[in-house]
Amino acid sequence: MATEEGIIINVNETTAMVRTKQMTACESCAEKDTCHSTGGSSKIMEVEADNTANAQLGDTVIVTFESSQLFMLSFLLYVFPIIVMIIGALLGERVAGNFNGNPSTYSAIMGFAFFFAAMAVVKLMDKKARKTGKYRPEIIKIKKKARIMNVENSEFDSPTAPCKVG
Repeated sequence: MATEEGIIINVNETTAMVRTKQMTACESCAEKDTCHSTGGSSKIMEVEADNTANAQLGDTVIVTFESSQLFMLSFLLYVFPIIVMIIGALLGERVAGNFNGNPSTYSAIMGFAFFFAAMAVVKLMDKKARKTGKYRPEIIKIKKKARIMNVENSEFDSPTAPCKVG
């Protein structure tokens, strides 16, 4: 089970948007220093999570995500389309013999057609998963209740509220 610490930046009825800095889930990865999966070197991302802990805006929370779900999603997104594309290419090569066509052309056309069909299946599964919340992370614990702060401009290493000298 992967766990991350983050700050609530938006609260809905049953879910919350959490701004989190990748730390624990990426620590054992060999590519952690070169990975750009979050769109930059800061490794800060926003994720929608089930708010079972009833966290409020600005709270620091612990978010979990099942590792088995992460592996399944990775397989569906990266491996499944490639396997389907290879199957399509092999079928295209066989079909070309029946129509006296160029095996390379048929193989390429059917390979790409199967690849795009697999991506359509992945997209449909994504829509279904978003509706059901099956693969959504979960907020399991409120680590620190929020004080008054500007959540939009918050940094993880900065104080939660500015000091005012009177």
